[in-house]
Amino acid sequence: MRVTVKLGELLQQAVAPGEISLELSEPATLADVLAQLHIRFPELARELPPGGKTRSGLPYHFFVNRRLVPETTLASHPLKDGDVVHILSPAAGG
Repeated sequence: MRVTVKLGELLQQAVAPGEISLELSEPATLADVLAQLHIRFPELARELPPGGKTRSGLPYHFFVNRRLVPETTLASHPLKDGDVVHILSPAAGG
C-alpha cells in the first residue's frame, strides 16, 4: 500500500522534504508510518518524540485525510492505499 505523508512548515524546516511517499505492508497503521519516517529521517525522530510535543515544546498533530487522529490511537488507526497523512505543528507569531 502507498500513503503520502505531508509535513507542516515547521517540520519541513527540520527534516525536509514536505511530501514523502511511503510503501507499507498491509495492514498498516499510523504507528507504522511514524516508524518508517523515523528510519528514513532520523532527524524527524528527534523532532517528534512521543508525547505530542516537538523537541521545542510545540504540540504536533496527526491527520488522515484531513481528520484528526489522537496520538493515543496511532497504533490502532488503520490506513488504506492512497491515504494522505499530515503531521502538523502550529506556527506562532505576530
